[in-house]
Amino acid sequence: MQPTRLPPQKRRRLVVTSAALLFTLDAMKSLPRLVVAGVLLAASASGRAQAIADLPDDKFKLLVEKSGLYTKALNSARLVQKSYDRYAAWVDIKKGPTGQEHSIDGVPDIAGAVQAISDAGANGPGMWPPLPRVDAMAQKLAQTTAALAPVVKNASDYYSQKQYKSDSAKRGQELHSQMLPLFEQFFTAELALRRELSAVVEDIERRNLAQIEKEHGKNYEWHLRSFLLAAKTLADLLPNHVDAAMIESGRYKARFANLQSAYTLFTQYCVEHPAEVQKTVLATSLEEFFAATRILRGILDAPKPDHGVYVTKVNDLATKYDALLERATTTAAR
Repeated sequence: MQPTRLPPQKRRRLVVTSAALLFTLDAMKSLPRLVVAGVLLAASASGRAQAIADLPDDKFKLLVEKSGLYTKALNSARLVQKSYDRYAAWVDIKKGPTGQEHSIDGVPDIAGAVQAISDAGANGPGMWPPLPRVDAMAQKLAQTTAALAPVVKNASDYYSQKQYKSDSAKRGQELHSQMLPLFEQFFTAELALRRELSAVVEDIERRNLAQIEKEHGKNYEWHLRSFLLAAKTLADLLPNHVDAAMIESGRYKARFANLQSAYTLFTQYCVEHPAEVQKTVLATSLEEFFAATRILRGILDAPKPDHGVYVTKVNDLATKYDALLERATTTAAR
């Protein structure tokens, strides 16, 4: 599907900056509702939630498509995280490879992540609505990925061909010094995009929840999507590579409390409406994810969390979250 683009003259009308908002509130009242929504989406986080709630259905669909493009890029970025984590598992990140390590596991290629991230950076900013900060971060992520990918490919080939045995890892040291700053730039851009996009996606899902409640009440779908939204906000705290700073315990506890509340309401609804609950496979994934969040909360509660155990449980939680989303998507498609 080709990205939907506004004609140039309409893009000029909608693109604004927070530093120079040309419309006064009185003037905005005289503008078409759609233009006002576009201005709010582009200019201000405070007005974004209401702007999304007020969008006509066809324009809301465009916003969903744009956010979906960026979400696909972030999902692909996980391949880069896994590549770095595997490399960091055997090499001394501070010193680089020596060729004498007990186990040399190489660097997985990240080619599988490049297309989705490149598409997001190239096409997303031209799609409606303008989201300047999100758009800029998507472009930055695409740029850093384009710079990182060929270096990782060279390193992947170097290790898979065991060239380090013939040059005492000299080339490995060169590749290490090239990769590390590029990986750092990538993770910085990925985190920035994830944070900027997260608020938009949450507002989209709150509109969906409001629509479901209006049409059907707080039914099974409402409770499930409410839980998935709480799960997303918690998963957004997960680090994007093994050497990232540890999750702040207070932030995790606050989001876990919201997740726990949604989980309690969901399970209570399932008990009270057994005939409506037919998605047992999804329920299992949901319970496994919630159990993993509880375990990580316990680790973060420790005065001095064990870093090795912490990393293991973070990875386990990320895996459980991916499985939950995959099951939710599969179930919704039936």
